[in-house]
Amino acid sequence: MNYNIKVVLLFRTFLLLSILSSSTKMFAQASIQGIPQFANGAWTIRYNQPAAQEVFEVAPASDGIIIKKKPAATVAEDVYVFCHFKLDKPIKELSFEYRPEGKAVQVPITLYDAAVNVLWQYDGSEKAPEKVKLKNLKIRGQLVFKVRQDKAGTSAGDWSHCIRKLKVTEDKQAPVLAADGYMLIDNVDELRRLAGEDNVKVRLKPGTYRIDKALFRHFIEFTGNNSTWDLKGVKFQVDTKLFSQFGVAPGGGDALMYCAMTLSGNNIVMEGLQVETYGNKPGIQSRNKIFNITGIGVTLRNVEVTTEGSNPWGYGSLFGISGGDVRKMNGIRIGWPGKDVKLIGCRVHMRAMGHAIFVQGAENTLIEDCHVDGLLRKTDEILAETSGYAFDRDFKAGGKNYIEGVIVGEDGKILPGEMVSLSEDGIRIYPEASGGKVTGTATIRNCTVTNMRRGICTGLNAIGDLVINCQVTNCVASGFNVGANDKLVNCRADAKYAEALSVPYVRAQHAEVELEILDSRGGVANNLLAKINGENHHIKLTTANPIFIPAPMVIELSTTKGYGGPRNGSQPSAKNIKLINKTPAPVIYLPGTEKVEVESIGRIDDHSTVLEN
Repeated sequence: MNYNIKVVLLFRTFLLLSILSSSTKMFAQASIQGIPQFANGAWTIRYNQPAAQEVFEVAPASDGIIIKKKPAATVAEDVYVFCHFKLDKPIKELSFEYRPEGKAVQVPITLYDAAVNVLWQYDGSEKAPEKVKLKNLKIRGQLVFKVRQDKAGTSAGDWSHCIRKLKVTEDKQAPVLAADGYMLIDNVDELRRLAGEDNVKVRLKPGTYRIDKALFRHFIEFTGNNSTWDLKGVKFQVDTKLFSQFGVAPGGGDALMYCAMTLSGNNIVMEGLQVETYGNKPGIQSRNKIFNITGIGVTLRNVEVTTEGSNPWGYGSLFGISGGDVRKMNGIRIGWPGKDVKLIGCRVHMRAMGHAIFVQGAENTLIEDCHVDGLLRKTDEILAETSGYAFDRDFKAGGKNYIEGVIVGEDGKILPGEMVSLSEDGIRIYPEASGGKVTGTATIRNCTVTNMRRGICTGLNAIGDLVINCQVTNCVASGFNVGANDKLVNCRADAKYAEALSVPYVRAQHAEVELEILDSRGGVANNLLAKINGENHHIKLTTANPIFIPAPMVIELSTTKGYGGPRNGSQPSAKNIKLINKTPAPVIYLPGTEKVEVESIGRIDDHSTVLEN
């Protein structure tokens, strides 16, 4: 990106240093720090949204920075720029010369440390100091200058802030180390300061800590490489008001999404942390999440997440999954450019609308020994409400006939006798990230999911995923959603509220499934045990006890029933299917079924040929 930097003669020498600067350290994974952004030596510049780029002209140098208004810049909303200066050592003092020009008093500048503490600011309430000296500091990681231009002040005329001759004094005090070499800290401020450090091993004192301040949409950013975080016995309580603090930015991309913690550095290990949200305030956008992992070789081990703070809460997907006033609070996202990421022994308790664990654009992901639970609700309870979100909308949902596992009326009316998951999918593999980056293969092993919309959903990813020894129960759209080249080995699911197995996609080929059907008695609103569409699949269904399969349950090939339709009137197909059915459920061939090889305990009903009158 080209920046046309025009400054007064007084600063020409200063800008020459800026252009020639090739200073020291830069942030790991800087590409997720902000959109748009640019880096110059120790500086990383990011904006709260693309419109801000048209307002601020920024010139970083090795010992300072100039931030000024672009000529004739106007905005229709508040914008601000963050200028991050990477520190390569701890400091105890800093000083710099400061010179404001024009209407700078109307555009305040604030200096933060990495822990979001205000170190200095100039807002025009007092005379601007020519030199700033700050002593008795305990700072590491980064310094952050923030300039905000509110929409009311864009016509205030030209202004500039000039920071120069930035000097720091190193803090040579040795950190407290445990016998095993871990750095011992006892507060979140110090954790934030260390989060950008490479090659550190940090242990935070067990206890409960509030996360109620942030510099950006990613509240704590672990950008350092080769670092280990021992957070066993630590609980973070994240204030949901932070998910609205920085406004909504147009467009997509990781940096525009809100998350409590992002792990974008490479070879990070984080273990033992508990995270929960509080305040129950829905965010300002629908893509909120607790963890966002985009680094390479990141391991998240024995982490526990509890979510709240979505809208509308209590109705699942009935009123939509995005747009309008839908606001999600997801659990753990693994996204591009993430690679070789491992989730080991993690637990996600969904008490908000959203996905528990999902992958977008990452390669070679391992999800092992992870456990997800949500909440279910009967539509009868919703229809009994005498006030609230559904009542105000005359109990009309955001669609008709079928909404993510729930049957509704032709007019969109919520019907009695249905079961709704209040969250989305337990473990979901998306086919790609924004920008078209294709998701690589994921391995899901020894995981359990209960009370979610779909249990484990790999069917959307065309590359194929491996699911081993996983169990899904009480899901309302499907237990296992399977697609092209997926392989399920020694897995288990029930069909109480939706089909245990859904292979819904006509174009999907070469799925291999070994699935044991668990006790499916006592369910509601479902008589479909398995749905099989597509081509060249090998599927084996078993059960430990035939009485686990209620008499109305069926297995259908070439079907529109259940998750995934199709619901546009087209006829699905199932071809070259090899099915071994060790359950008493009947197998039904519907039109579109061809060249199938079925071995079944239950009867086989062939309706594949449509008779003409």
